[in-house]
Amino acid sequence: MTKKDFKTECNLEHVFGRGKKKVNAIYLDWKDNDFGRGYKYGIATSIENCTKAELFDHFYNWIINGVNLPYYVYSRFAQYDSQRFKLPMTFNYKTWN
Repeated sequence: MTKKDFKTECNLEHVFGRGKKKVNAIYLDWKDNDFGRGYKYGIATSIENCTKAELFDHFYNWIINGVNLPYYVYSRFAQYDSQRFKLPMTFNYKTWN
């Protein structure tokens, strides 16, 4: 899958917080079925750590190429449909892996 195709599948429009506490987040694979409702993959980091373009590159490499994420990037993954998650109203790192 090319980056362009991957980007069309992602939900890139999420920014939480303000100022230095601003956090960019990207989500992938929304489903709503009998077993669960929400996203399967999520990734986030502070704007001080990397730009949204760099975050997207990390996300692509993590999902497509299996590359480990840097320590400053938080990820969330639902192994089963029952573990899918919805977007938080406010971003809290404690709710992420």
